[in-house]
Amino acid sequence: MKDISACLAANLKRRRKELHMTQLQLAEALGYSEKAVSKWESGKGLPPTAILPRLARLLEVTLDELMREVEAEPLFLGIDGGGTKTEFLLADGDGVILNRLVLGSSNPNDIGMDATKQLLQRGIYQICGEHPLSAVSVYAGIAGGGTAGNAEKLQEFLTRFGFLRANAGSDARNAIAAGLGDGNGVAVIMGTGSIAYAQQDGKQYRLGGHGYLLGDAGSGFALGRDVILAALKQEEGSGDATALYPLVKAQCGGETVLERLSSFYQGGKAVIASYAPLLFTALEQGDAIAANILENNMQALASTVIGAARHTVGDPVRVALCGGLVQANRQYVLPALQAQLQREPRRYALTVCETAMATGALYLAGMPRKEEPLC
Repeated sequence: MKDISACLAANLKRRRKELHMTQLQLAEALGYSEKAVSKWESGKGLPPTAILPRLARLLEVTLDELMREVEAEPLFLGIDGGGTKTEFLLADGDGVILNRLVLGSSNPNDIGMDATKQLLQRGIYQICGEHPLSAVSVYAGIAGGGTAGNAEKLQEFLTRFGFLRANAGSDARNAIAAGLGDGNGVAVIMGTGSIAYAQQDGKQYRLGGHGYLLGDAGSGFALGRDVILAALKQEEGSGDATALYPLVKAQCGGETVLERLSSFYQGGKAVIASYAPLLFTALEQGDAIAANILENNMQALASTVIGAARHTVGDPVRVALCGGLVQANRQYVLPALQAQLQREPRRYALTVCETAMATGALYLAGMPRKEEPLC
């Protein structure tokens, strides 16, 4: 059964705009307030029955057309949640981005499932606005969302909103969709953490992504940690002088790096990862310690890529590197990783994924793909 107020609201607003008429102009023509017209268009009330014929004439439609049920345009919501930020993209069926929103971390392993749900709820309502959720298909790819129990909890949570379709899982699937599409190869996420997925003939295989305590080589956290440690070692006299030292001191705001030690621990992974960009600033200055940090991380990351590539066939192996860290610093990351992989008998074709991971989530939500991945 159709909701008459919703139908009238949609038709009234659409037709008024087609006639290039403001709410105030329509209100004055009817002898009502602008606030009343706004209320009708929001579906929060109906115009008095007595004025409906006059309203229809002003809008140059019949009463039947004014009350006709309107099928909502299908929309797609892609959510990419990481350890530092969560990006929401709302798009129509033509791939036109209607709205974009960025909030904080949504990794349930870091902030807890309740906080993750609260952030997602806030983002969903904010980005969808007046669009009916019943017309929206969503995929939420969340860091930590693919582990046992978390995917089921997120899936159940999303079904409460009344979406047309709703699915949830790991943010790694966003990277695969953005970087590989349906093709074979390896997708590597270099965000706050790091993880690799191999894809071969539609099957997917995970490597890494065990968290900062057990790895995450090449991630923002790993690089940031090594940057801070190099500065501490110079300060203590156990390491060589490095251009990283003054950079770290300036960012942490202390007379010494050591006096800010508690802030590193209190701030968590996101704060540590925020020091990763300093590595590339030091590399621009030709710093040897920074070069060594990058080499060590790329050596460990290469092991993950090689392990993932064992699940694929063909030569060269297509490798899509995803994430803001590699996008902003490709001139350093690509050759450093390629140098490690060149020692292997198989060849590796490295590319930086230009498609946003949240766009990958849009594809997983069902938005038609018009072109091959841009990497």
